Amino acid sequence: MVFLQGWLMLWPLSAILVQSRRVEPTNPFPPPTLQKEDLSLGAIFEGLERKIQEATRSSSSPWPIDITSFSVAVTSASETLRTTSHTAPILGNYSDGSPSQMSDQTYFRIASISKAFTVLAVLLQEKAGNCSLRDSITRYVPELQENAGTGHIDWKAITLDVLASQLSGIPREYGQSDLTDPFMGRDYRFDNPVSIGLPPVDADDVTPCGSNRPGGRPCTRKGATLRCPVCPYARLTYHVEIINGFTKRPPVFQPSYKATYSNMPFVFLGFALENMTGLEYADVVQSTIFDPLGMERATLTKPSDTEGIIPNVTNDWAADIGTYGPTGGIYTTTSDLALFARSVLTNKLLDNATTNAWLKPRSYSSSWSFAYGMPWEIFRTSDMLSDSDRIQTIVTKAGGLRGYTSQLIMIPEYSLGLVVFVAGDGHALAWLREEILKSLIPAVEEISRSQTASRLSGSYVSSGATINSSLTLEVQGSSGLVVTSWISNGTDFHARYMDMSDRKHMPGKIQLTPAQVSRGDNSAVWRAQLVHEDLPSEGLVNTNFIVDVDTFTYASRSLEEFVFELDASGRATKVDLPAFQIVLDRQTSMRALNTFETRLQELMKPMGLMN
Repeated sequence: MVFLQGWLMLWPLSAILVQSRRVEPTNPFPPPTLQKEDLSLGAIFEGLERKIQEATRSSSSPWPIDITSFSVAVTSASETLRTTSHTAPILGNYSDGSPSQMSDQTYFRIASISKAFTVLAVLLQEKAGNCSLRDSITRYVPELQENAGTGHIDWKAITLDVLASQLSGIPREYGQSDLTDPFMGRDYRFDNPVSIGLPPVDADDVTPCGSNRPGGRPCTRKGATLRCPVCPYARLTYHVEIINGFTKRPPVFQPSYKATYSNMPFVFLGFALENMTGLEYADVVQSTIFDPLGMERATLTKPSDTEGIIPNVTNDWAADIGTYGPTGGIYTTTSDLALFARSVLTNKLLDNATTNAWLKPRSYSSSWSFAYGMPWEIFRTSDMLSDSDRIQTIVTKAGGLRGYTSQLIMIPEYSLGLVVFVAGDGHALAWLREEILKSLIPAVEEISRSQTASRLSGSYVSSGATINSSLTLEVQGSSGLVVTSWISNGTDFHARYMDMSDRKHMPGKIQLTPAQVSRGDNSAVWRAQLVHEDLPSEGLVNTNFIVDVDTFTYASRSLEEFVFELDASGRATKVDLPAFQIVLDRQTSMRALNTFETRLQELMKPMGLMN
């Protein structure tokens, strides 16, 4: 089988995804500023480097070290923070030169991560006014409806966004994984499908293309000649388009009923892009994504062997996958995929609103912690922080071809990206990903807390002698920025707001969360909300979740809006409370922020990252 199911390579991640025990606001801090020169990050990376190098030399390594190469990149929103690579002692066959050492510039087959580029290309066409995600696929690939065949798929009901979200309900493959392929028999240990209880088949029922195995042929839109070893005739000639063949198959589900992993939706999205633009798919992504982002080492054409990594296992390095290009055909490097991650996290090609929507789930799965996106595999976990039950979202896309496993991971809360490529034994990917996330996330969380405390916490007071108004803000661990005192014109408004908001009559605090909007240059808007310390379960339908933001207004101004005025370094100098018609000045004397380094060292010791 050419493409592994992306979620199969993510299963170890699900082991840490358990239900949250209390409710905390998500994204309590702005994304931190992360730089490679940061000494605290440097210490984390040095410790990780030692652990990874030890694993590559250990006889008890979780993967066979003699045949497994890998490359890893960690990126912030602005730059690649760290890369590390390892070249296996034993490599595969290189036909056009000698092997080179694995690095962040080594070409790799990213397989199904290609789907993210296909979806982005469609979003860019929508941005240009050439399509709408709500358009039916038949508008751009009318032959799907014209050649509907005997499958009875309701193609008109299948829109571009439904295809991109794995909600189309159409079959997963065409040709791939078909047991008439003799190489499937080799994989699953049978000589002939009839020998395992399957009936003989007519030649017309055998797919003419779709296999990338030796002797097989990738699909095109026009057809070709087929040799069918398991048919009752020696040789047959077909001229069948992939669409004609695929539309004979019935649907798996009704459109938008239930998500299931499939490669074919992205083949048809690739056809749609070609019909929208008049360009080949490879030229579409080159001109709209690779070139604008400066991804100089990203291509759908096989690079020279010496520029890539070829593992000493059965592999698809040189496999021609034909029309499957939009679903898994891209070759690129960890450096360029990290660049792609930065472009997503910083809205380089799309506006903020479109990117925010793009990174959101589109449908549930059988697990409460996993959802399908467009085309993301999205996880939610409350176990990445030892002192918090806060739910965090991890946006990923995995890819797999024979001999290659890869994963792109983005954590928008931190504007953090991780790229992991493995050539050889795929078990190395899960180990690398888990070790990096377990070490890195707590440290980045501490940086977020420290930066928010430095930039916003402290006392704010009115400048007028006749007005007794003040505000005290403090970062309290995972709870983020908390209002500990709030006086309005001599009135304890902190107590009044708590009384107005606390309908459950349980202990709580007033917490501010960033709204990710501004009121002009050099400002940042935060929103207040009541957060209870602990809430009991309410049974099967538990309504203990945080949805009430912007609850109270006064003369059409929000009581919960806090607008910070920032200096050039991002530190607050004032806070504007629009409903109270007052601006408070931040005091220069602030509580010393001396806990960050101590806390970071405490986190690093049990991980073996400090001596």
